[in-house]
Amino acid sequence: MIDFQIADPIINAYVLLLNTSDIVSRHAEIELSKLGITPTQYAVLVTLSVCPQPPTLTELSQRLFRTKNSLTIVIDNMERDGLVRRVRDSTDRRAIRLVATEKGAKLFDSVRAPSRELVYQIMSCYNDEEVSRVSELLQRVRRHTLQKLARGSSNDLGAGVTTLET
Repeated sequence: MIDFQIADPIINAYVLLLNTSDIVSRHAEIELSKLGITPTQYAVLVTLSVCPQPPTLTELSQRLFRTKNSLTIVIDNMERDGLVRRVRDSTDRRAIRLVATEKGAKLFDSVRAPSRELVYQIMSCYNDEEVSRVSELLQRVRRHTLQKLARGSSNDLGAGVTTLET
């Protein structure tokens, strides 16, 4: 393990945040791949399971903070694999909504407990008080960054920032 310390504490904290995110993401990618799913596919299935109504691709991209172009490829592959399907909105025939298929729901159910265990393993280095503090600090950075994005972004990542808080 390589630890580093950058003299500027703000830059050091930022680099640690990004590096830690990359490391945790890579670990999740490795572990989820053993279960036959990618982190993005898992995030799609989680989102489909918690949305009050099936989302459109635009709504999904805003919730997952991914570009529509990158999610289109993921959704195309998931549709090809029988995990999701596109359905016309019953009230707005122009809108296409995304729903998990039975196969997608079964896959999600099969990976839910192992993915939860993975999260608990990663976070086991913290006690309850530390988990609360880390969550509070990360939430503050998240909100601050989302506010900056909402004010100055015209791309499809910044356009739906307000929906990310829900």
